[in-house]
Amino acid sequence: MELTAVLAAAIFLVTFAVILTDKVHKTVIVLCGGAAMILLGVVSQEDAFARVDLSVILLLAGMMIIVHFLAESGLFSYLAIRITQVAKGHPIPLMMLLCFMTAGSAALVDKVTTVLLMAPIILLITDRLEVPPIPFLLLTVFSSNIGGAATLIGAPSNVLIGSAGDLSFNEFVAHLAPISLVCTVMVAMYGVYLIRHSSFVASDVRARVMGLNARGAIRDKRLLVKSLCVLGMVLLAFTLHDALGFEPASAALGGAAVLLLIARSEPGEAFHSIEWLTLFFFIGLFMLVAGLAETGILEAIAMAGLRVSGDNLMIASLMLMWGAALASAFMGNIPITTALIPVVTTAIPRITEAGPHSEPVVEMALWWSLALGACFGGNATIFASPANLVVTDIARSNRQPISFGAHLRASWPITIGSLLLASLYVAWRYVV
Repeated sequence: MELTAVLAAAIFLVTFAVILTDKVHKTVIVLCGGAAMILLGVVSQEDAFARVDLSVILLLAGMMIIVHFLAESGLFSYLAIRITQVAKGHPIPLMMLLCFMTAGSAALVDKVTTVLLMAPIILLITDRLEVPPIPFLLLTVFSSNIGGAATLIGAPSNVLIGSAGDLSFNEFVAHLAPISLVCTVMVAMYGVYLIRHSSFVASDVRARVMGLNARGAIRDKRLLVKSLCVLGMVLLAFTLHDALGFEPASAALGGAAVLLLIARSEPGEAFHSIEWLTLFFFIGLFMLVAGLAETGILEAIAMAGLRVSGDNLMIASLMLMWGAALASAFMGNIPITTALIPVVTTAIPRITEAGPHSEPVVEMALWWSLALGACFGGNATIFASPANLVVTDIARSNRQPISFGAHLRASWPITIGSLLLASLYVAWRYVV
């Protein structure tokens, strides 16, 4: 192994070792790791910056601005009251309602937008009911990652896979929605255990919530109408982005620009609401992973796994799924998906020639294994998925910090359980 590859691996391992200690903020240490890759000559500045996926960064920034105006209108307070009243103030029905709402929204919109909308609502609901918010926030993350797996637009990793494999929106729904729904039910059932210490709400608190006037929570009806109209157009553009010819990031930025223009409020407040720590974490992470990619470490690991599979479709599918999940846990599912797509395109003709399965079957088994591994593995750690980081930073901003350890303790049953179900699904539907 070349010296630069050893250096890249060392920088990466040291960076994540420091993150695990929780002694230094994750954004600071990841930026340091990314800068070290450049300054120590592992990767050039041009190549490192080219690896930064601006579509992810700008999509997040645009949606954060739109969410700011929705919050200012009072919409989140209104929804928090109405959702709580529908569940009659009981935490378990409320939790299940939130899980299915989040998963459905993530599938129809995308998981990042969903958690940007849902996290403030959950914080308001738990404050009203006087229960700890962290279990509800974690379940929102889990539901968004699993629900987002169901469609082409539900997760950034799916967009990458759909483009590489020439897969349509309808194909994603037909092949991934069934297992996504099953795993969402599992999340809701697991939620009963996760909120077991928060499942009691005093009768006087419930009565107070049931007596609240939801309409009175709307502070600015004009801003609400403007914000909802812009959000509706942005979501429509997300759905039709292939036909319209531009990416979701452009739609989000365009919507944010329109709202900044028509809201007639101080733009500094909107920009202040952007979670800059989240955005810069992703910039540092992309630069950090660039060092592993440019030195060939990621490709070498992936190709070694392909050789171990012996061109057997069952083994290759399961190794791809679990390998993508494990790698996503530490490097994020967007850069890992980008790194593994060439491996899949290389493996398809090899496995087709070596085995009894037709090329369409091999394609489906491998592409869906990668999609499920990346999305379900996105639940594993705080930095495995953009949705996780968004919720973590919103929670921190509201003085409800979620540590790496707290997330991991809650996530491992869901991560392993969903991957086991996905493995059985892929084996049953495509291989056996």
